[in-house]
Amino acid sequence: MTSDGVVREISSCRVCGGDRLMKYLDLGMMPLANNLAASAAEARAMQRYPMQVLYCRDCSLSQLSVVIDPRILFSKYAYRSSINQAYLGHCREMARSVRESLGLREGDLVVDIAGNDGALLSVFKDELGVRVVNVDPAENLAEIAEAAGVPTITSFWGADAAGQIVSEYGRPKLITATNVFAHVDNVRDFVAAAKECLDDDGVLMLEFPYGVDFIEHREFDTIYFEHLSYVLLRPTKRLAENLDMQVFDVQKQDIHGGSVRVFIGKTGAHEVRPSVARFLTKEKTEGYHDVAVYENWKNEIKLLIDDLVKQISSLKKDGSSIAGFAASAKGNTLLNACRFDTSTIDYIVDDTPEKVGRFSPGTGIPIVDRSVFFADPPDYLVILAWNFADEIISSTSDYGDGGGKYIIPIPAFRIVGTGEASASRSN
Repeated sequence: MTSDGVVREISSCRVCGGDRLMKYLDLGMMPLANNLAASAAEARAMQRYPMQVLYCRDCSLSQLSVVIDPRILFSKYAYRSSINQAYLGHCREMARSVRESLGLREGDLVVDIAGNDGALLSVFKDELGVRVVNVDPAENLAEIAEAAGVPTITSFWGADAAGQIVSEYGRPKLITATNVFAHVDNVRDFVAAAKECLDDDGVLMLEFPYGVDFIEHREFDTIYFEHLSYVLLRPTKRLAENLDMQVFDVQKQDIHGGSVRVFIGKTGAHEVRPSVARFLTKEKTEGYHDVAVYENWKNEIKLLIDDLVKQISSLKKDGSSIAGFAASAKGNTLLNACRFDTSTIDYIVDDTPEKVGRFSPGTGIPIVDRSVFFADPPDYLVILAWNFADEIISSTSDYGDGGGKYIIPIPAFRIVGTGEASASRSN
């Protein structure tokens, strides 16, 4: 860590320990994406850190060049899972899927790591009749989860939390970790704690944005300080095997711009399915274990950012008003990479109560609720959470029907009207 104890530079790969790391993308100095400010001046003056991505030549993991103290990032967290209806639908699909594939029965224990406000476990409890325990370090989210009937341990995941679960609840049949594995620095201890906690035939199910989609669809805006790693199956399998565990199934998911659901069990406890070999072969044959793919991607991202700046600035110069939708972490990366501020984006609409009335880090753009949006609709609405574009466009259909236009920035600048988002990779 630095003298202020906030940031630590990476010198070796967190999966394999190798030191052959190559920097392939540098987005400059960025603020913490979820550190929303009380004023525009405070937002613009926020501390910034280097946003760089490294590639491990030994195991193919991509990772940030620095680690920010997780207590600063996650002890109080503004994102709430239950706000997002598309995510809740994903949770219902997951519950049905794992019931069939893993044979979960009523009364089995399911633990969710970094379960946020309990959205996933609420669905599991209602759909499957299982017992549930949430583990999340954010006190504000733990209170919401408890109020929803989801028992919550307010803690980061690790050996202590795992031991508490075994002592108080027994051994889980399933531990879920959705959209959190990429946030973890010490991934070895993370998986080892799950291994020690699980029943003999229990399963650790990781779901994370997939490194192949990250590159194929130019998802540079998913780079922010909470996302420490950009993960392929190859390093995940290597990590599991180093702990005497094995990846036995992999399933592709559309959520968050393209994710994978990876099932890990104790070695020999589950039959390894053909999906594992298929994913590994695809990664290798399509070049994701070679530096050339990442070098080429760096150039694509520079062109993409330049084009976004050109297109949106041109609309503004022509006299159009422009706002954003969703004060998301990915949106913050995009806005800062493009160096947009209130001279370009008038405001950002968001449905999360904790975000409304605050200001976007680095840019100073105000975050408002829908009443402002409907009272003062812009000519163009930039969908910053483009991975949920269908839902956003549907929920603002009056705006679109009235002539408002939507801008979808990833994987390339695109203007759409109501009913056109399904062609935009808006999953």
